[in-house]
Amino acid sequence: MWAARPAVTLLALCWALAAQAADRAGPAVGDVPPDFKSRDAVTHQPIRLSEQAGKVVVLTFWATWCAPCRKELPILENLQAKVGKDKLIVFAVPYEVPPQTFDALVKIFRSWHVTLLEDRNGSIAQKYRITGIPHLFLIGPDGKIAAEHTGYGEGSVEEIVDDVNAVFRAQAASAPADPAVTH
Repeated sequence: MWAARPAVTLLALCWALAAQAADRAGPAVGDVPPDFKSRDAVTHQPIRLSEQAGKVVVLTFWATWCAPCRKELPILENLQAKVGKDKLIVFAVPYEVPPQTFDALVKIFRSWHVTLLEDRNGSIAQKYRITGIPHLFLIGPDGKIAAEHTGYGEGSVEEIVDDVNAVFRAQAASAPADPAVTH
């Protein structure tokens, strides 16, 4: 009987740790991402993630003090400019950025295509369980997470571009065919 107690205790401990780890895990590929309301930091227009249905959404969490983030963001800016906001929207969520830095960012983003979101209290990052940056979610036009990227390094650009292209290919494949025009 005494031998069973440590096994039960160990099993209970493992279950508790697994539950805690699962609680810390954020949304995953295939999930509907947590909805949020925010504002465009430049235009002050309200933004709600769920209202972006039909578009591809790149949601990136980043900071000015993060060197990999400073490499990733211009790539996303270029992507946004090339594809256009009617098909793809890039939302940049500042992560733990001091107020004075955020105010300077607003001035910079006036000339960018990427949309800088307000998240001064970190509520969006909390919903997504962000603990490290850069952290990017690619959300398909169906409103589900199509890809997730944590960090930035050699090959990151190709991976992001490949994932975006895969989402557009899947969207094109699932679009209803135009009826044949006959005379």
